[in-house]
Amino acid sequence: MSDLTTLMSRATATVDATPAAVLDDDVSRGQRARRRRTRLVGTGVAGAFAATVAVGAPLLTSTTPAAAAELVAYTAEQPAGFTIAEVPEGWHVLSSDRSSLMLADGDDDGSDPSSFEGRIVASLVGSQSLPGGEFEAQTFAVGGQEVLVYDMLEVDGQPGGTLGVFAPEGDGDYLSVQLPPELHWTGEVAARFVEGLDVTDDAGHTGG
Repeated sequence: MSDLTTLMSRATATVDATPAAVLDDDVSRGQRARRRRTRLVGTGVAGAFAATVAVGAPLLTSTTPAAAAELVAYTAEQPAGFTIAEVPEGWHVLSSDRSSLMLADGDDDGSDPSSFEGRIVASLVGSQSLPGGEFEAQTFAVGGQEVLVYDMLEVDGQPGGTLGVFAPEGDGDYLSVQLPPELHWTGEVAARFVEGLDVTDDAGHTGG
């Protein structure tokens, strides 16, 4: 019986040898195909990287949000109708009476006493002065009570950064505080400020 090696040798001998030219052509085609695949893969990676850089480019911008005003202890004389625990650093009492309190920064000389722009304005109001139900408020627990913080709308109907804060004072009354966008405060900081602001027994309603 012939062994396996003998059978394989006979089978190999009966197969015509492949011409060298055919082998050379096969090798050349394989090399060209490999070069094409290499170029395609390289182009794909470069394209993907370029797209990533383009999409990520805005993340490299150096725009920095304005810093929020820091709260510091209020050490000056307490104003009429109100008590103050903290104020934005550099701010002072511009005016006060039984019905309203106005705070301004150090550059405000009070030359326009009727303007609320860029100033903190506080007053005692009734529940009728609360914004309507179409406005959504942030709520913060302050001293066991719920303080409401609203994004107030500008004349164009869009939020402009002014915050309106309402803290309950009992008997349906609220301490209403308007905070200008120059403070760059979050609702949480606004609630903290109002926690340190209170009305005295001498305070009167401004309306509502």
